[in-house]
Amino acid sequence: MQRTGTRTLDLLINNAGNSGWGSLADATPDSWDTMFAVHARAPFFIVQSALSRIADGGRIINVSSGAATRPMQAVPVYSMAKASINNLTHALAMELGPRGITVNAVAPGWVRTDMNAAVRENTEMTTAIEADTALGRFGEVTDIASVVAFLASDESRWVTAQIIEASGGYKL
Repeated sequence: MQRTGTRTLDLLINNAGNSGWGSLADATPDSWDTMFAVHARAPFFIVQSALSRIADGGRIINVSSGAATRPMQAVPVYSMAKASINNLTHALAMELGPRGITVNAVAPGWVRTDMNAAVRENTEMTTAIEADTALGRFGEVTDIASVVAFLASDESRWVTAQIIEASGGYKL
């Protein structure tokens, strides 16, 4: 903001993530705290600290995960943490709606990123994921970026409090 001289934000995107594989038995207080610090605490306090600078009519876009609504056995803590993003999205939409600020979340399914490289290197897992996806493939980063671009645009001015799943139809 200092570089442009602008004192307001038109768009805030909460897109930070980490993954943590492990069953209920594998979870530790430290792994729990780390997951919730990244996926729940940070987005909440980022919005809180930016709130006075977010312009009326601005946009907040949170990045959730399909795992928030379709939890997987091996990632209960991740699924819970991402579900908190969905609830934050709804709460902020209600609170900030009077200012014309829209708040939405994008919930990607399986996307080719470094974060899931180990999964994609496992042929058996990749085959199963692709078989469970209506479009029969992993998503690309551009598939998610297109949804985010729409939500950031003026064309989305009537869209708020939505969790938009961009998963290629995973686990329909």
